[in-house]
Amino acid sequence: MLVYARGRITHFSTQGMTELITYYMEPAGRGELELKMKKLLEKLDGEGLLDPNKKRTIPKYPERIAVITSSTGSVIRDITNTLDRRWPVAELVHIHADVQGPGAVKSISEAFGKLNDLDNIDLVILARGGGSTEDLWTFNTEAVARSVVNSKYPVITGIGHETDTTVADYVADLRAATPTAAAELSAPSLQDVINKIDTKTKQLRETCLQEANTRIQLVEYLLNNSVFPSVIYKIERSGLMIDDKIERLAQSWQLQKREKIDEISRLIQVSEKLIHKKNRDRLKMLSYLAESLLSLNPKIFVKSSLENLKRLLYLIKSNTERGINYSIKELDGKLRALSTLNPGNVLKRGYAICTKWDNTEIVKNVTAVNVGENLLVHFYRGNIECEVKGKRGESKWLKNH
Repeated sequence: MLVYARGRITHFSTQGMTELITYYMEPAGRGELELKMKKLLEKLDGEGLLDPNKKRTIPKYPERIAVITSSTGSVIRDITNTLDRRWPVAELVHIHADVQGPGAVKSISEAFGKLNDLDNIDLVILARGGGSTEDLWTFNTEAVARSVVNSKYPVITGIGHETDTTVADYVADLRAATPTAAAELSAPSLQDVINKIDTKTKQLRETCLQEANTRIQLVEYLLNNSVFPSVIYKIERSGLMIDDKIERLAQSWQLQKREKIDEISRLIQVSEKLIHKKNRDRLKMLSYLAESLLSLNPKIFVKSSLENLKRLLYLIKSNTERGINYSIKELDGKLRALSTLNPGNVLKRGYAICTKWDNTEIVKNVTAVNVGENLLVHFYRGNIECEVKGKRGESKWLKNH
């Protein structure tokens, strides 16, 4: 190996030999660069900048993607083509930066400064094509590493080839093997999203159908296992009893009819014998008996009973429908009340929820946080990371209320 060495040289002229007693030795060339990289990584790790737990989450469905790379070369074209193919709904914001040469470090730092002045950026891709260790050394500098760390938005690096790993890769939120791989990791596949939406839509349709079938079964269960079968049974029983009474009345009517006919026949026979003597009296009696017979006609009672039965059936039907409609309205009211309690509707109106950095506790009072503490503020869409710079007392609008 090639090294830099310091020590004492002794030359033996008679033997033609030279001896070097070394006091200090370090790698030269590539070894020297690797040593500088190792020291920088140790420094950044001591500051906690390499902690995996501090890596920011890459948005699943980005709307605006910023790319920091050179405007010349094939890297920007490869990233653009990949995003157009996989996720054409995203807007690409290109920020030019020199990625090689004496001014590359300053150019990349300035590019991140421009980036932090932009709004509504979802993530950043820092990319460069392959090259030698010296060509990629720009991304092993402390200035570039701190620019990545101080980025306002999550950073994906795609530098060199799969075997190349720089300091910028270590401090980035996500490392990709190549610039094209970085573009693939930054956005989902549109076809995969469409397939997922189709699957979810199908599942939702099946769920709705299943829920409808469940409700239908519940109604059928209520109809078959509650008061309805009892009412139907009583109605059927009443109908049978009415039919039996009608039949008995008919039999009684026939019996009484025969008896009356026999009696009338006897009276006629007697009246024929005594026609001259008691003709008028028998005619009056006959008229009275005929009127009594008509008043005992069972059709009158049957008609009245049928009308009462129809009225009872109408009352049962109307009361049942009224109870079902009331239950439906009560269920709709509860569903609307449940919808008003949905916290997502509150966030949609412009409110936000503040939680601890680990997202395990909601901050309800200023006394629950300390100056310098990191917090998460959740909006209806997305969240932001905040650092407490100071604390104030009760807000004016709280005092007024």
